[in-house]
Amino acid sequence: MPVDLSGDRYVALANALHRRGVAVWWETDLVAKWLEGPAAFDQAIVRLGQLAKVPGTAGFKISDEIGYGDGLTSTAQATDFLTQTRTRLAQVAPGKQILVDAVVPELGCLPWRGGNQEGCAQRVRQKYPAATAAAVESYLRAHLIDRLDLSTGLLDESTYARWGLDRQTAQTDIWNRIRAQGWASLTTLQSRKALADANGYQGNADQARTDAATYIDVPVAAGAQAVDIWTWRQRYQGQIVSLLASDLQPNPLWTAMVRRRQQGVRLITHMTPSTLPTDSASYNHECDLAAQAFTAIFVAAGTGQ
Repeated sequence: MPVDLSGDRYVALANALHRRGVAVWWETDLVAKWLEGPAAFDQAIVRLGQLAKVPGTAGFKISDEIGYGDGLTSTAQATDFLTQTRTRLAQVAPGKQILVDAVVPELGCLPWRGGNQEGCAQRVRQKYPAATAAAVESYLRAHLIDRLDLSTGLLDESTYARWGLDRQTAQTDIWNRIRAQGWASLTTLQSRKALADANGYQGNADQARTDAATYIDVPVAAGAQAVDIWTWRQRYQGQIVSLLASDLQPNPLWTAMVRRRQQGVRLITHMTPSTLPTDSASYNHECDLAAQAFTAIFVAAGTGQ
């Protein structure tokens, strides 16, 4: 029997975005549900099956930084999760894609340069065995991930300065390495970066130019098909962070993102109805703004995360 989703606020947001030409990816932490047990996992899968029928749905973002402090502690365990999830979603949502986001911290260490960099990489590989480059590549080669949202785990500027380079140069080196590894032939490869802050992005024009170049231009030049910029607006560590300030006026980063969208770069962000205004005029205005910069949006799936 079909489920009535007409009063569902998550579906309402997805519909509003779809009307504006924005693709929808349902965002949920299926890892937590899977670790909680079969009942919780099954309940989430049923919900995603229902959401798959919403117009404009491209697929599901099922994991937030897989293997990186999420409770998955080995490559085998993460592979088991991905395999079970892929099997179940194929049953309830055939044809919809699975997206996983990942931070691969060893990439930021630049281990191919040897010396201190290799030591840095060895430490984070031991700490996050399910989030190593080898682990992530194994998931890709097993065809478990249709789209990979990749963070390169960049270190702070002072570390790179000691190594004789800056963060943008490191990012370029990393993405060239990823391209040489052939990951783009194994999945649809995307990049990701958190740039939201309390009361909107706080960087000045120079910082925005640097951020846009480092986190958008470099990955796209190396083959990233889209860039995920977290977040439209979300509660994080006790405060509300967002890309735009509360008055929704453009800032230097926003201007840079809209310009790139106009140039054909595909950008993505995250939205949830719980942080949107309740009056229809303001709600619609925010959806209009989001559609100016973003070609796709991760919409909270309402599964309890």
